[in-house]
Amino acid sequence: MSELTEKLTEKQQICILGLVGGKSKTECAALADCAESTVFRWLADENFRRALKDAKDTVFESETARLYGLAAMAIESFERGLSGKAKAVEVRAAIAVFGQIGRLRENDLLERIERLEQFLESKSK
Repeated sequence: MSELTEKLTEKQQICILGLVGGKSKTECAALADCAESTVFRWLADENFRRALKDAKDTVFESETARLYGLAAMAIESFERGLSGKAKAVEVRAAIAVFGQIGRLRENDLLERIERLEQFLESKSK
């Protein structure tokens, strides 16, 4: 857990794990043994929202690393496809992997451009 989540109560940490895992607010309230209105109150709290974002970012980074790890397998699939030894579904899966990696890289570049634009805008003021 991050420093942010360590400052939260155990129930809040359980709620964050549920939200990151795709559970609904109602399901998270049940997991954390609290009222659904409590979950909404937590979501209005800046510290809770930052901890939730941090947890989501951690999961996203981990899953992104896994996707990049599939790139070597995808290249091997392409090679087998070129030699006629791969099934079409295997080659399509490899194409999907590289499509997702391309989108991740594009999003990363867009975020970097946005940060640069914000920096330049703040310097021009």
